[in-house]
Amino acid sequence: MSFLLLLPWLVLAGCALPAPTEGRLLRTEPTPVAEALFEVRARHTDLVPVRVVFPSDSGGRPLRPADGSRLPALVLVQGAFVPPEDYLWLAESLAARGHVVALPSHPLDFALSAADNGRSARQLLSQPPEGSLLTDLVDPSRIAVAGHSLGGVIASKLALEGGFAALALLASYPDPADAERVPTLAAPSLSLAGALDCSAQLPRVRDEASRLPSPSVLVVLQGVTHYQFTVSDQKDREGGCAPTEPLDTAHERITEVLARFLDAALSGQGTGADDLRQVPGTEVTVR
Repeated sequence: MSFLLLLPWLVLAGCALPAPTEGRLLRTEPTPVAEALFEVRARHTDLVPVRVVFPSDSGGRPLRPADGSRLPALVLVQGAFVPPEDYLWLAESLAARGHVVALPSHPLDFALSAADNGRSARQLLSQPPEGSLLTDLVDPSRIAVAGHSLGGVIASKLALEGGFAALALLASYPDPADAERVPTLAAPSLSLAGALDCSAQLPRVRDEASRLPSPSVLVVLQGVTHYQFTVSDQKDREGGCAPTEPLDTAHERITEVLARFLDAALSGQGTGADDLRQVPGTEVTVR
């Protein structure tokens, strides 16, 4: 009887969406970008939805380099109670620059509830289902991990476990419980902060960024607040933490800094600090 009660659950646990062979266009200009939804296995029984955003042709098929090389990629971990789709603006912008971006979901939109979902997303990128649109698309040696707010705490834990080529903390810092492990981080890192952030406040971000081993870089964006890293800064404004930069400007600068860092870090050129200094409204500190 116990087995019969368990059987439906086992059947459901084994079901997953077919691996997509093409995506849905998100935009066509100036560079086509598409998205596709995958489901990956985690913890033996759980199915984790992972949204993948990638450069595409006009039909939603991956746009592959003419020289046959593979693309760099990023696993982007959501902040606490912020749905992954609130970072689609950033994923689209990075995909338009030639990156594949994976956004894993977490129960209740809370990354601490399943901290290893980001690693499952990395496995999807590096060992995709045969015949899917991801086949031979991503360079497994050039996958970075990033996270916003609480997602950055989780991203740093994933990076400390190894397997990622770079780490980007967006309005975030590593878990203090990992303080002894932080010096062992074996990848370039970026700490990207908003000068007017009322949640991940700048003095704390500066202090924690100073503990990251070289090569690392702290970039402070003037006039930017915590939720300007998401699709809307309404929560900042409602909480009395008004930015002085428009959301569109903040998004442009966040994208520019993160893209330049990833280009450098994933090609073995450190943090790209000199290029980061060229982004308007930034203060750059190299560690």
